[in-house]
Amino acid sequence: MAYLTGHLRRAGFDDIHFIDAMTNDLTDDQLQEQLVALKPDVVGVTSITPNIYAAERVLEIARDRIPQALRVLGGVHATFMYPQVLTEAPWVDVIVRSEGEEILVNLMQAVRDGRWPANRRKIRGLAFRDGGEIVATPAAPTVKDIDSIEPDWSILEWDKYIYIPLNRRVAIPNMARGCPFTCSFCSQWKFWRDYRVRDPKKVVDEIERLVNDHGVGFFILADEEPTINKKKFVEF
Repeated sequence: MAYLTGHLRRAGFDDIHFIDAMTNDLTDDQLQEQLVALKPDVVGVTSITPNIYAAERVLEIARDRIPQALRVLGGVHATFMYPQVLTEAPWVDVIVRSEGEEILVNLMQAVRDGRWPANRRKIRGLAFRDGGEIVATPAAPTVKDIDSIEPDWSILEWDKYIYIPLNRRVAIPNMARGCPFTCSFCSQWKFWRDYRVRDPKKVVDEIERLVNDHGVGFFILADEEPTINKKKFVEF
């Protein structure tokens, strides 16, 4: 969420709110109260397979309570299973497939400029229903310069994210995206596609900001295999 928020802010979108319904264990009634109060133009939800029905339910609530909002779903499950998702949850307006930062900015720009939904087939990396047809636009390119993605960690309520054994705030930054291997049991190489490694200094700078600005005391690297690029990992 922090990486998406940072990329959106860099593109000029400042009115962003994050509701962590899972961490806060919100009921449907509590969630809809917050959505109605915010009156958003867009509601975005992410999901993995174990919580796909909960994610679909959030957007169903959005359809019922704030029908004017565009309903967007992203994440691993929706990326690979978009025909099933759009069939079982027709209230999902659009799915962002794979790496979301640049696709989401393009989508939000289309909404802002009044080009949605007329130009939706021109935006790469989406899936949506068009009448009785399920449409998947061509895949978007990956973000080649991942150092250009500057996360906005302030979007999180940090007192909610605690590594219990140490009683310390926990963050999950990443040093690399993707994986050069193609293991049949793993989806990550297909989701992220290219293997890209960040500048180690920028990763350390990010960790320092998390410590100094948000009091984080425990870190988990989100990388699939942090040591693949030995030179950069040693430098890190």
